[in-house]
Amino acid sequence: MRMLTGFAFVWVAISAALVQAQSADEVLRAHSKTASSVNKSGYWEEFNNSFTGSNLNDWNIFSRAGWRAMNKGYYDTAEHEFLAALKAARKLGLDDPRLLARSYADYAWALQKQGRHAQAEPLAKWALVAREATFEPGTPAVSQSLNQVATLYYDLGRYEDAEPLLRRAIDAQSKSSKANPVEHARSQTLMGLLLAAQRRYAEAEPYFARAANLREKAQGPSNPDTADAWNNLAWVYHEQGKDDQAEPLFVKALRVFERSRGESDLSVAHVLDGLGQILARKGKTDEAEANYLRAIAIWDQAADQDVSLLQVLRHYADLLEQKGRSADLEKIKARLAPLRSRFTMTQASLGRWYRFPEPSQMVVPASSGPLNLPRIPG
Repeated sequence: MRMLTGFAFVWVAISAALVQAQSADEVLRAHSKTASSVNKSGYWEEFNNSFTGSNLNDWNIFSRAGWRAMNKGYYDTAEHEFLAALKAARKLGLDDPRLLARSYADYAWALQKQGRHAQAEPLAKWALVAREATFEPGTPAVSQSLNQVATLYYDLGRYEDAEPLLRRAIDAQSKSSKANPVEHARSQTLMGLLLAAQRRYAEAEPYFARAANLREKAQGPSNPDTADAWNNLAWVYHEQGKDDQAEPLFVKALRVFERSRGESDLSVAHVLDGLGQILARKGKTDEAEANYLRAIAIWDQAADQDVSLLQVLRHYADLLEQKGRSADLEKIKARLAPLRSRFTMTQASLGRWYRFPEPSQMVVPASSGPLNLPRIPG
């Protein structure tokens, strides 16, 4: 009973510190201070002595359930599973920064995916500081946290805060033999997206190119994540008018998307729109029209339409005007009118046709009991 009472007291204190902390450093200091006071009282040694491996099994169950929900887009379900995993991680010990940082990071991802950035930020920042105090620069856990906090800032439009984090991640990964190539590709892609969102296309291009190269080597040319990387590089070429470089990448990405995601997937529609624009500029109007019509058909079947439908209809309207088909043009204009009021053009400067790399599940630390790592420095 004394142990449970002490455990509850510790985590009330930690929860209060997390809520009140204004920075990751303050969160970390509050956490470390509480852990230190508990160890001095002898409570933590007593808890470790009574620990069994079943707690880690519980953590695994909740964590995996959370990631299954995340991968399916059920972010509210993921939130509940990750919260349960976080509670299990707490039982593993305040002196185990690996599981605890992983649990806070996962929970923050679920909150961030629901647009609850104010709640996610202190948790993601705590995980970053804890991981940087525990792991070497460039290792997957540190890179993932840098990417996570940078993505949060990107979502909030705080580009000036996101950029230095991504540069740190990329620089460390480039120098580390322990870097994970897929996470390295995520860092490169996120930097490219950040620059493209500011219309710094020439600067974004090499980051997208490196991401595509990393993905292709690590995951192979038939992987949809590799095709996403080709798609991003194709669009940044497209933005700069480099059609001859963009077209073959669009074609390669399209083939992979059709095979892996299905011919009615929205990623297919986005690529068809890009190809249509290139073909139209090259005077291949019949081929361009076929691409536009197919893209429009996909959007017409989509449950969640967005401004991309408006965009492809406008591109098709331009083509019809170019071909002098006034009757068909009027039909498309009739479709455009209600869409203009339904979908505003106040979207972020980065087009929705770029593909954001989703966070990946980290490897579960192998242990059947307390990890007994050094305490996080205060």
